[in-house]
Amino acid sequence: MLKPLPTALRYLVFAGSLFLLTDCAPRERLPPPFVLWAWERPEDLRFLGDQAEVAVQTGFVELAGDSLEARGRRFPLRVSRPPTTTLVHVQIDRAQTLVWTPRLRARTAQAVLHYANAAPTKRVQIDFEVRASERQVLLDLLSDVRRGLPRGTLLSMTALASWCDTEIWLDAAPVDEITPMLFRMQGGQALVRRLAKGGDFRNPRCRTALAISTDTPIVRVPPGRRIYLFNPHSWTSKDFEKTRREVGAWRARDGFGRFWRR
Repeated sequence: MLKPLPTALRYLVFAGSLFLLTDCAPRERLPPPFVLWAWERPEDLRFLGDQAEVAVQTGFVELAGDSLEARGRRFPLRVSRPPTTTLVHVQIDRAQTLVWTPRLRARTAQAVLHYANAAPTKRVQIDFEVRASERQVLLDLLSDVRRGLPRGTLLSMTALASWCDTEIWLDAAPVDEITPMLFRMQGGQALVRRLAKGGDFRNPRCRTALAISTDTPIVRVPPGRRIYLFNPHSWTSKDFEKTRREVGAWRARDGFGRFWRR
């Protein structure tokens, strides 16, 4: 059963969504924005103002055998302006063997779209980590969600950093953005060293966005990326400023320093 977002929570998340936000700054002179992930915990992000965008997790879907459980966000979110991205987390119950039937495929897409469309945003992101044998499951879901999104809505996906460096199946993903995660990596030392020396991901599709975490050392962040920020705890202004300074140091070295600070 699909469980809706509480009415009060929807109000808190998307309060002010009727306002027209206009950015008069020259876009070519500004680096891509920071995007704070608001995961499943209480979050008060009103301190951000217009310093960063917000991606809010609005849904959780777990696949178990040939069935699923789905629910909406359980914790309050307070923002000064509407989030630009809705995120739905999908995972597989490893205690049961996944049976990817046409019925389960259709129900999964329906659940993701239900929570992704909780309120209008310009981007929907799917966070779904799969094993090598489950790649087609992810591609199926992305294709179905792509078809079900309102016209003009962008589709994003998170990805293990290794997917962007050693595998080619991502080329079949029907998405506008792939976001490699530069934290909780296993066996990614060679990639980290290459990034630190000015290198990049081998797959060009992974060069528009990336994700870093407040509790992981930040190596060089290639320029020109939308940067998603993860925090294992509720966000504070101190956490945000610290991470922004660290990223800013790399941007300055890459020639963006005079533009990223306000």
